[in-house]
Amino acid sequence: MTELLRVAGLTKHFPVGQGGPLNRGKAMLRAVDDVNFGVGSGETLGLVGESGCGKSTVGRMLLRLIEPTTGRIEFEGENLVELAPEAMRARRRHMQIVFQDPYGALNPRMTVEDIIKEPIEIHRTLNGRDARDRVLELLERVGLVAEHARRYPHEFSGGQRQRIGIARALALNPRFIVCDEPVSALDVSIQAQIVNLLQDLQADLGLTYLFIAHDLGVVKHISDRVAVMYLGKIVEIGAKRALYAEPLHPYTQALIAAVPEAKPRASRRKAAITGEIPSALNPPKGCRFHTRCPKVMPVCREVEPRTTEPKPGHLVACHLYPQEAPAPTPAA
Repeated sequence: MTELLRVAGLTKHFPVGQGGPLNRGKAMLRAVDDVNFGVGSGETLGLVGESGCGKSTVGRMLLRLIEPTTGRIEFEGENLVELAPEAMRARRRHMQIVFQDPYGALNPRMTVEDIIKEPIEIHRTLNGRDARDRVLELLERVGLVAEHARRYPHEFSGGQRQRIGIARALALNPRFIVCDEPVSALDVSIQAQIVNLLQDLQADLGLTYLFIAHDLGVVKHISDRVAVMYLGKIVEIGAKRALYAEPLHPYTQALIAAVPEAKPRASRRKAAITGEIPSALNPPKGCRFHTRCPKVMPVCREVEPRTTEPKPGHLVACHLYPQEAPAPTPAA
């Protein structure tokens, strides 16, 4: 599979105000720290984790809606971080986003036709009758009808608004779409419809998705591979079947154990997580999960684990698995 997107060392630290009397500089919220992953062409990579772990920040950095502090974002071999604003705007024709909130993502003063047509007009890909025909084509593709083009967002349900958001994301024929928790604000029955729509669009148009969510059931349904994030770091990444069948990291084990089952087994063991999520303003030394981990060891409190590959294609950052020695530093 050809790799469409590659992220290396992606980091985002937000200044949050003045520190204490012994810290004259600004305190930094370490939202994302040294994140690395790739997404193959036509693949769906699920990105999961608890609220506040940095998932949405990663997604928005990929389109540079949030500027990264450090790192590389390579799309089709080109480092987007180095692009000037105009060049990045041109690149966004091929990279789009579907936002979490279908209510806040649409301008209430614009008709549906104007909302979907806006990116077409900005990038000047079509005009006049051709642009309107494109809008009607997109409405039909996402399960709406031509009459909806003249209406305003407040006239639609949440699921219909998300369909409008998807149509807008498709307007410029992108190759890659960040789906930032696109179903979390919807009723369960509507969630299934939107997920099925995204899968149909992927099959028809050859789309590549980064699907961000905290619902592991939804992620299991739509994803090819899954990356698990905790407190700004990816702790495990692997093929969907392998990760759900045999999760390696204690955090992943706990997340999967917490997913409700239609027919729960009495023998099912729960991987307990205790304590509160630490603050990203002052993340724990060593492994960031050690304050809540049921399998914590002394080394976890002192040394940050490196990412290893215990099984082919299955990566994990945990001291439970042999840690490869760091590469020697070249002599000066």
